Amino acid sequence: EELPPLLLSSLTVCREALDRWPISTSPVTSGDDNDESSSQEKFDISLFGPPGAPGGLYDPPPVGKDSQAAQYMMIDLEGGASILFPFKLDQDPNAHDGGAKSWVTSLDWSVGKFRYQVDRKVLADKKLKGLKTLELSEVQSTDADTWRPTDGGEDMRQ
Repeated sequence: EELPPLLLSSLTVCREALDRWPISTSPVTSGDDNDESSSQEKFDISLFGPPGAPGGLYDPPPVGKDSQAAQYMMIDLEGGASILFPFKLDQDPNAHDGGAKSWVTSLDWSVGKFRYQVDRKVLADKKLKGLKTLELSEVQSTDADTWRPTDGGEDMRQ
């Protein structure tokens, strides 16, 4: 049975805020900062600030052999976020010399004092719809460079 590759046809980035439309001119109603203009500025930076997570992904995930890695793209998003995802997923178990064990989508973003990265890993080939792992990393933004993993992109221990 021949299984065709799955190709990404579109990408939508939806960013939301509690009690506020992102382009609204109304003041921010949530948060513990009493200075309304300071709170508004922090909110605007968190959604519309400089693109890309500082230094790229905090903990780059393993993306397989070169042939599999070439099927990924990374986009820097406004507000200090970066996303890595495959634009083509092979369902053929023999793809990449049979070395594709999983696929991953990673989102890294900084929000105030904290930096987060979530990795959603799915199984490869015919088991593509099965979730392999969902990993969340959290670190204080100011300590991110100090504690940045240097393992070259390994899966978390199970």
